[in-house]
Amino acid sequence: MTYRCAVRSRYFQVMSKPNELGHARLGMIVSKRLFARAVDRNRMRRLIRETFRLSANALPALDLVVRPSSQPGEGSLTEDLRVALVSAAAKCGKC
Repeated sequence: MTYRCAVRSRYFQVMSKPNELGHARLGMIVSKRLFARAVDRNRMRRLIRETFRLSANALPALDLVVRPSSQPGEGSLTEDLRVALVSAAAKCGKC
């Protein structure tokens, strides 16, 4: 399959594509333009990995690429990302 589905949330863009491995995989794009300091980029990567780890059992066999789309402000980043991951999985199932 060569199609891709994308979902945008308040702080993240999640792109997904089905895989044939039987489990979800994660990729990340954390840009220097958005997070100038390495400490901030690494913190974002840790947050993305942890949120994926907690949601992985509920996700179908997808390749997911998560990209922060804006500088985080007030609010729960973890909840925003979790909702974006689930939305991408649901949308990709309908494509």
